[in-house]
This record gives sequence, C-alpha cells and structure tokens, in this order.
Amino acid sequence: MSAPTASTLTPDLGAPRARLIAGDLGSVDAAELLAVIDSIAARASALDRADADLREDIAALAGLGLFDVDRTPVPVAATIIEAVATESLAVAFGAWAQRMTAAYLRHAADRSESAQQSYRAVADGTRPGVTGMAAAQRQVVGLGNVPITATPVDGGYRIDGPIAWASNVYPDSTIVLAANTEDGRSLVLTFGASIPGVEIRTAPDLLALNATASTMIGLDGVVVPDQQVLGEDLGDFLSGVRPQFLVLQAAFCSGVGARSLTEAEGRLEGLGAFYSDEHQALAGRHEHMHSELHRLAAAQHKASLTDLLLLRLDGAEIAPAATRLEAILCGGMGYAQGAPANRRMREAAFLPVQSPSQSQLRWELDRLGVVG
Repeated sequence: MSAPTASTLTPDLGAPRARLIAGDLGSVDAAELLAVIDSIAARASALDRADADLREDIAALAGLGLFDVDRTPVPVAATIIEAVATESLAVAFGAWAQRMTAAYLRHAADRSESAQQSYRAVADGTRPGVTGMAAAQRQVVGLGNVPITATPVDGGYRIDGPIAWASNVYPDSTIVLAANTEDGRSLVLTFGASIPGVEIRTAPDLLALNATASTMIGLDGVVVPDQQVLGEDLGDFLSGVRPQFLVLQAAFCSGVGARSLTEAEGRLEGLGAFYSDEHQALAGRHEHMHSELHRLAAAQHKASLTDLLLLRLDGAEIAPAATRLEAILCGGMGYAQGAPANRRMREAAFLPVQSPSQSQLRWELDRLGVVG
C-alpha cells in the first residue's frame, strides 16, 4: 500500500478516526504526520487525565518541523494544528503555544545571538515554549496595561509582576513576555523558567486541558540581560506576529469543531433527526470558517484585521456549539467523563475565554465598526 499524500488528507465523514483537514503540507511527510496523529489519538484519554506528558507530543511534532518557522510556513502549520485538534485539543493548544514562542523568538532572531539560540531550542522541541503575552495583546488594543514592570539595572532589566495564565510551563521552559518601563516603553523579553526570581505556581485543577501545564507564574527580581530583549516597541512587535497568532488559534478551534460535527453526523437518525437542521447550519458555518482559515493563512500579512478577528470569533462560537451538539446526540454516553464527546465539550469550553476572549474579540470588532 502506498504512503498517503497530502491529497489523501481529506474529510471522510464515514471514517471512525479523526477528520483530517486537507491542505498544503509543504515539506512535511504525510505518512509521518498520520503516524504522529495516530499516536496522539491513542494518548488523548491519558492526556485528558494528565496521566501522560504532553512534551512527548511536542517533541514528535517538532520532528515534523512544525515549530521551525523558516521551514514550515503558516499555511502548513495551520493544516497540522487543525488536524491534531481533531484528536486532542490539549496537544493542539500546547503546539500552538510552542509555535508562537518560536515565532516571537524568530521575529527577533536577527537582533541577537541569544534570541537565535533560544529560537533553535524551541523550534527543535528541546525546550518548551511559554507565551506569556495575553496581557500584551490586551494592552496594544487599549484594554489595560501589562502588570509586569521592567526596571533598568546594570546590563539589563529587573522584571517584576505576575503572568496570570501561561501554558507549557516547566522548569526548563523558555518564556517570552512583555513588560513596561517607568519611562513609558514596552519591552518584549525572553528568559528561562529556572532562573532566580521565577516562581512557577501550583497548577490549578482545570475542567480540561490539564496536560498543557497551564498555571500562573510569579516574577520577583528576575534579571534579564540586554541581549535577551526581543523588542522595544510592543505594538510594532506584535503587528508582525498577531496574524499568525489568530490564524493558528482558529486552526485548533476548527479542528475540534470538525471532529464533533463528524461524530454528530453519524447520530442523526431516529430521535437524532430532530437535530438535522442544527447540524446542517453548524456544518455550513464550519465549512465557511475552514475555507476562511486557509485563505487567511495563505495571505496572513495581507489579511484585514477585521477578517482575522471574525475568523477567531467564529472559532470561539462554532467549536463549543459543535461539541455540545455531539454530546446531546451521544445521550447518556456523552455524559460519562471518560467519553471522547465529554472531553471535547470540556476542552472547547475554554475557547471563548482564551485570550483574546470572545468578549475582547467583540469589543475590537465593535471598535472597527463591525457587529460581531
């Protein structure tokens, strides 16, 4: 039997396994991708219980080149993350955080050798990547200031304050975050999670996604050398990476939604027939979102901010609705905590509150004169 090619990664609504999303795989070998996704599928339940280490999946995806920004462009990354999310939103979410950390570091890699070295370690999966940039995303649109300060010291800056939410948080992680100086500058910096002054707080027990190692980080007197400053203009820095940020978030929203719609379609008989119209409407919305996702991924830097925000908002709405519909059609089986439908519903419940939250997206769209 010949190895699958990119063209074989098409939605097969009758297949018992995940719905794989068609798209350009670039230099990624399709057979290797399928093998990694099969492995993720086998580990999904254990990951949901936090009985498996997500870093194994990050390493496997790194082996495909997912986090190598130069090798794997955004359209390919979107295809992979979307496909991974059909089996585990936890892995897709961790992969997004890893890819975005790599993207931030690559964006500044020409600025310093330190940034280049950090980029390589994250890109090849040897160090987990932490994107502590949610507050920075809010600051640049006018929704409050980053609660982290940067005070000049000899040869660098002292960093103090909390990161309220971050994922892939391990002692050997590489962190990227923003901090404000007293004189009004907003810096982007990187440093290791194990250096003095970094406190990794005990992770809370979440409704789902516990394997993503998501928690709060306290920073008290963390000294970051000048050469680890990635940028000194937060707005300009984020403008170069925010399209990718939103597109790849939408990718994992689309993936989990696609899987639930696939599973729900097989249950639209008998009493399930009463939900046929709802399923058809959601499937139509998802098909449009999927098309927009790959259109915008291919032209991210030419895409309008409105289109990017609407794409991400669609993801925050469609995926939870699809997972709820799947759970309804599963009946009592879907209520069991270990059921895949239950897991997907719990995972997708996070999407409307993930930064940028559904509320922020609507606020930004309203400012742009769009009713979201």
